[in-house]
Amino acid sequence: MIGGIDLTIIIIYFVIVTGVGLYVSKKASGSIDEYFLGGRRFPWYLLGLVGMATYFDMSGTMFQVSYFYMLGVKGYWVCYQGALALFLAFLMVFMGKWLNRAKCMTNAELMGLRFGQDIQGQFARLVSAISVVILVVAFIGYFFVGAAKFLPIYVPISTISPNMIALIFFVIVGTYTIASGFHGVVFTDIFQSILIFVIIIFITTKALIIGTPEYFAQYTTPEWHQLIPRSWSIDVPLGYEHMQMLGVLILAWIVMNVFQGFALPIDAWTSQKFYAAKDPRESSLIAGQWVSLFSLRFLLMMGMGVLAVGIADKIAEPEMALPAVIMELVPVGVKGLLIAALIAAAMSTVDGFLNSSAAYFVNDIYKSYIRKKSSGKHLVKVSYITTAAILIIGITIGWKVETIDSIWGWIIMGLLTGTLPPNIAKWFWWRFNGAGFAGGMGAGIFAAIIHKVMLAAAPPFATFAFVIAISAIGTIIGTYLGKPTDMKTLVTFYKQIRPFGFWGPVRAQCEPALVADIKQETSHDLKLLAPACFWQVTLFWMMTAIVAKKWLSAGGSFVIVAVLSIVLYKYWYKQLKRT
Repeated sequence: MIGGIDLTIIIIYFVIVTGVGLYVSKKASGSIDEYFLGGRRFPWYLLGLVGMATYFDMSGTMFQVSYFYMLGVKGYWVCYQGALALFLAFLMVFMGKWLNRAKCMTNAELMGLRFGQDIQGQFARLVSAISVVILVVAFIGYFFVGAAKFLPIYVPISTISPNMIALIFFVIVGTYTIASGFHGVVFTDIFQSILIFVIIIFITTKALIIGTPEYFAQYTTPEWHQLIPRSWSIDVPLGYEHMQMLGVLILAWIVMNVFQGFALPIDAWTSQKFYAAKDPRESSLIAGQWVSLFSLRFLLMMGMGVLAVGIADKIAEPEMALPAVIMELVPVGVKGLLIAALIAAAMSTVDGFLNSSAAYFVNDIYKSYIRKKSSGKHLVKVSYITTAAILIIGITIGWKVETIDSIWGWIIMGLLTGTLPPNIAKWFWWRFNGAGFAGGMGAGIFAAIIHKVMLAAAPPFATFAFVIAISAIGTIIGTYLGKPTDMKTLVTFYKQIRPFGFWGPVRAQCEPALVADIKQETSHDLKLLAPACFWQVTLFWMMTAIVAKKWLSAGGSFVIVAVLSIVLYKYWYKQLKRT
């Protein structure tokens, strides 16, 4: 429980955020382009800030802190399961500008550009929209579990159940998200980001002060400070046996991160920021700022892990390490501010997920198949209903899930993995068609659900291998069962997006000067991909090492980050073309 001062701070925060969201609601009521993309008028630095806030979620932070608490600096490797977001480097270098060039509102609309408007293209668009809705419903359930664990600790009403407290929280978030659309997401996330930065500064400072050599000697082991596992398997607490083969999992996660980079867009909430950018240059800059700001999250997560080991006797289960730190180590007043900041992190994630995903039902299902001649105001009203429906279904799923870890692992290694093969093929293989996309997506999602029901005890790397294999088979079979995409459609897509890969027959239909220009751009981008990836992972590790006081490693990482920053400034930033 918390005191009156802290509770007052939290209530004031809720009032301000909800008020801001409702205040800007009129700006989003005119059309679905305004409601979902803000009219494509927001500058890149605001969209990059919103991207950071969207990924700074409460459930994910609690989950990751639990591993820094249990495993020490080796918890950094667990970030490769999702918190690392390595695909941001791909968005920086080439994928961000590809998405912006498409001039679409949704990933499903992109399917029409790639596969055409015949039956295959329409089916691919429908499957894409349905898959995003399924994915976001699973994520809302995941966020609900985190809220049900975190919020009840601080709500001074013992007669209300944890799930009911989380439900009240989600109703508040849903209210301003439904009313204000993307405008509300942006403006509330700006305010919420300020609180997030406050919590990072406080926790990092406290961890650096408390984390003395004597403190680490008393509460940790030498193994806690070692980044590289001594063997393929490690000792884990009861209930975390699925993480025992950490060495194998690290390899699977690295492969998954690379696949995700080439498969983008997979979800709605990431691509929305790039569709909303003014031009390809600003789209690339969004990703660069996103990485820079997101690195600060690693200061917070490692800081919480450092503080948690000193109060291990007060932590009932690893996922409660973060709330325990706040309750035991944070003074009155500051405690309310930190709780508000973590609530801000949750709200900025949920509102972004809800707003971006509702577009898929409204734009790609309702407008395309149910009521084609709908006014902008009517579609905005449908958006209200869709957002509420997604929220309700996600809460229903979260109500039945017990741990964050159980649902997170399945979403990443199962559900998301099932979408990778067809999403990769759409960019890089000319023969790939709508039937292949639908076949791969359907097979992958079906495999993830079947694996969850029948093989739930299998280790995560087995889930990854099984699901991606089934999806790849479905992708190939579907492609060769369907006819090739119309060449005119492929030429239009190639000229507009300018992708690299296996596009030989399509290139032959294009002007030699254009093909040469695309090849030059491709060569430039691919040379920058590895430096961008190493820059991101090294930057994130440097932040982790600073808080863990691994000074030699942090210093070496700083040198690498500095050198790569110079390279990226000269060959990436300075080469971005203004339009």
